[in-house]
Amino acid sequence: MEKDEGLESVKSIVKVFGDSMTEFNNAMILRDEFAVRIGKRTTQIIRFSLIGLSVLGLAMFFLIFTLLFRMEQITNGMDNMGNYMQHMDNNFALVNEKMAYMNELMLNMSNNTSVMEDMNMSIGDMSINMQEMNTSMKEMNQNISEMQTSISIMSYDMGNMSYQFTNLNGSVGSMGYNVNRMATPMKLMPFP
Repeated sequence: MEKDEGLESVKSIVKVFGDSMTEFNNAMILRDEFAVRIGKRTTQIIRFSLIGLSVLGLAMFFLIFTLLFRMEQITNGMDNMGNYMQHMDNNFALVNEKMAYMNELMLNMSNNTSVMEDMNMSIGDMSINMQEMNTSMKEMNQNISEMQTSISIMSYDMGNMSYQFTNLNGSVGSMGYNVNRMATPMKLMPFP
């Protein structure tokens, strides 16, 4: 009997131990399943985060490339404007020279007309002076026409400058739009 009781107590201990091990094994399987599920979810979160960051990186690269392209256009426009300004400066210098020459011709004409007081004394001298006056008037007319040409060129250059300013204004507006587009992804971030 004692053997049966000892055997029964060993069986009950083995059964309790076996049940405990089964429960422990089931708990470990459940823990492994939770760990796998958590790992899968974490992997998905990381994947979507990396995809999102890649898309944002590509968008930023595109916007920076667009900004650099616009800056190059603005630089070219400013170079063209500098050339037009140089051309206008040259035309202003040319007009200044023509005005100085006209002033000289006017002084010549003034000197030639002063001879008219002595008209009674020398009709021959008067004829020569009138011819010189005629020549001076022709040169004045020629200088006026050259001045008109220079002013027309200046007007053309002013039109070109206006066009360049219009392009520059559009490029600056486009840059503002691109900067706002670059800032849009930052508005989606939960930063204060």
